[in-house]
Amino acid sequence: MADDLHVPGGALLAEFIEPDDARNACIELRARGHKRIQTYSPHPLLHTESEEGARWVTLGVVVFLVAVFAGGIGYWVQWYTNAVSYPLNVGGRPANAVIAFMIPMVESIILLGGITAFVGLLVSLRLPRLWQPVFEIDGFERASVDRYWVAVSVKSSADALRITGLLKALRPLRIVHMTAGQ
Repeated sequence: MADDLHVPGGALLAEFIEPDDARNACIELRARGHKRIQTYSPHPLLHTESEEGARWVTLGVVVFLVAVFAGGIGYWVQWYTNAVSYPLNVGGRPANAVIAFMIPMVESIILLGGITAFVGLLVSLRLPRLWQPVFEIDGFERASVDRYWVAVSVKSSADALRITGLLKALRPLRIVHMTAGQ
């Protein structure tokens, strides 16, 4: 949903038992103007196509541009080799045989486009990420089984107090404050 919550003030994490409570907490926090919210749950709580969609559109554009560049380079290498660098007259065929150059050109498009999509996906998802500071919270491992965590970034101690009051009104199981150094 949002970027990593490594900010100078840290983050507040609220644990909920019911998914509806966690979903309502996210909606309430967004309504109050908080943008950097992260959820940890066994299944998605919110569908935010507007935020997540921009990342995938950018990745698609990058993959398309790299694929077009790869096709151009693939064609250019064959043309330069056959028409400029080492031209051969075999059976009176032209040195610039567009039809013959198409299959290797498509192969270069698929190869470099696929590599770009794979690497772009890893970069976009910030993978591999084997450890995060939130994994050190006691009981956090239940986020993949039956608990719902909502994390919101805080910038100052006054901001933390205000958000803590808002989260307490939503009746979480507990609230954990993580400092930026954790």
